[in-house]
Amino acid sequence: MNHIIHSTVLKQLYQKSTDVLIRPIEITGQNALSVSIFCVDGLVNSQVLDLTILKPIATEEELKKCKNQMDLANYLLNNGGGYHAFASFVTDFDQLNTMVMSGMAAIILDDIQAAVVYDVRTFDKRSVSEPSEEGTMKGAKDSFIEVLRTNTALIRRRIRSPYLTIEQMYVGRLSRTDVALVYMNNICNMNLVDQIRKKLQSIDIDNICTSSFIEEFISENKNSLMPQVMYTQRPDRCCSNLTDGRIVLVVDGIPYVYVLPCQFPMLLQSSEDYAESFLAGSTLRCLRYITLFVSLLLPAFYIAVTTFHVHLLPLPALLSIQKAKINVPFTSCIEVLGLLLAFEILIEAGLRLPKNIGSAMSIVGGLVVGQAAVAANIISPVVVIIIALAGIAGFTIPNQDLSIALRISRFGLALLSSFAGFYGLMIGFLFLVTHLCSLDNNGVPYMAPFVETDKADLQDTILRYPVENFKYRPEGIAPQNTRKQK
Repeated sequence: MNHIIHSTVLKQLYQKSTDVLIRPIEITGQNALSVSIFCVDGLVNSQVLDLTILKPIATEEELKKCKNQMDLANYLLNNGGGYHAFASFVTDFDQLNTMVMSGMAAIILDDIQAAVVYDVRTFDKRSVSEPSEEGTMKGAKDSFIEVLRTNTALIRRRIRSPYLTIEQMYVGRLSRTDVALVYMNNICNMNLVDQIRKKLQSIDIDNICTSSFIEEFISENKNSLMPQVMYTQRPDRCCSNLTDGRIVLVVDGIPYVYVLPCQFPMLLQSSEDYAESFLAGSTLRCLRYITLFVSLLLPAFYIAVTTFHVHLLPLPALLSIQKAKINVPFTSCIEVLGLLLAFEILIEAGLRLPKNIGSAMSIVGGLVVGQAAVAANIISPVVVIIIALAGIAGFTIPNQDLSIALRISRFGLALLSSFAGFYGLMIGFLFLVTHLCSLDNNGVPYMAPFVETDKADLQDTILRYPVENFKYRPEGIAPQNTRKQK
């Protein structure tokens, strides 16, 4: 918008918006100056606005001695700035409009086409509560909320170093969404910071209304199914990644933050790993890697072994499976794919329904309908067990984006197994591994440190070593400041 800062322009622009207040204020004195207050009802703290801005303007005797609006602006910013600490002088219309629409109040000075802006923001927000997706028994119980400034305060509270840098910018032509770029300027790779900053500044879209709008613009490999941006609700986990040299994006309106660059081992880590002893944490992490392969490969393995490679099964197991399938009219491939599809439908329906109804629907769909299908000889009991094991194993993955990617991938592996048995399964699995190893996320290998030779980085992957062993930061993340502890 190419407008000048003037109360008449603002009144024409917002003439039909009843929540936008543009009210003239007369300063009676030697020169009878006239200004206007510009704010949005519901976004400003009316009590603070009245006591620290409007009342001093109406009653301050020294203010009435100002000869012109420039003297008035200087007085408000300097001598009269004690009434409100957060005041700034603005001459750009777009900047003024963005600040006021985010909850600030402005004194419009028509003669000099400028404004003095005060930060008097207030709006309804939920309190800082326990994270819903990343809970832990011994860890902190606070989580990020939808307000950017509250989220940055949670980070600043934990990292009190002057090297913690929080750059704020606006993204979205119409929404003008606040986005904060957070990093440690003495640790982080500044070339990577510049790269992420340029990506954010190049986003040319009207509105940032959901998380994927940011993710798709900053992802390196947009056609990959695997998540390339890690998100977290936990301030402690966010700060841990910051001190490792990674970059955090805080987006206003989104109750979690993004961590860049993302690597595959990060998606299988949980805050519980560090809250418990290193032996317990390593055991839990190994369990997750096992369940990852079970969730991904078990349905395809069952199709391959019962359709093409029955000779690999022990005779008692083979007889048991054949006995269960004797009256089932469908092949193993159709059974598995059909039940996988039904499992995904149950998950999607449970997410869309209210919580109480969703839990009841899951019980009815999983137990009653499943048992009826087995009793009617539509599916075999072994297939129900296989799909249930694969589904439950997938729920152990801490990152929901990775869990969704695995659920989609096992459909592809199951189809390949139905055509070529173990050969198809291995072709699909090798393709997936090759794809993961080929991904590059902002200059850092996606599968690092598995595809690198630095043994120090392997101390926090499949196994979680004792804390005193974490002497170095990941080499590809913080190449200039690798020392973490003595």
